[in-house]
Amino acid sequence: MTINSFKFMSKTLAEGMKAWPYVDTKAEPIPWTPLKKQVRECRLALVSAGGLYHRDNTPFDMERERQDPLWGDPTFREIPRGIRQDEIRTAHMHYENAHARQDYNCMLPAAILEELHAGSEIGGITDHHLSFMGYQPKPGVFIRETAPRMTDRLIEMGADLVLLSPG
Repeated sequence: MTINSFKFMSKTLAEGMKAWPYVDTKAEPIPWTPLKKQVRECRLALVSAGGLYHRDNTPFDMERERQDPLWGDPTFREIPRGIRQDEIRTAHMHYENAHARQDYNCMLPAAILEELHAGSEIGGITDHHLSFMGYQPKPGVFIRETAPRMTDRLIEMGADLVLLSPG
């Protein structure tokens, strides 16, 4: 199935968005932090851009995005480690959600992390993972507010290493 990420936009706006440079890495270089310990000693967290959330939490705001296609919900949600498939929900209009509804590991590969931990290939796993809606056509709020809050939360959880799973 083909996903049309621009279906709620006018044709002119969609064509402009397809050509829009989201990040200027010359103006703001991508930060790099080398690991201070071996991966087998690290506690890992997952961060998914797939718009996943626990069924008891507030979903991401897709209605506002339908009304304003240049807006993407800049908030994030915590996903508890060991969440069952029937407890997870998706709220994202820019990928085929049916796959994540069948097996959320396609957006948040928690099962493989558990296998790596069981095999002593990683030192541990945080009690929660994070998810946000990767569609951020105006990323200012996400960059200035959400990303720092996510970073603070990951530090609080004791994450040494974070794996980003794109949405």
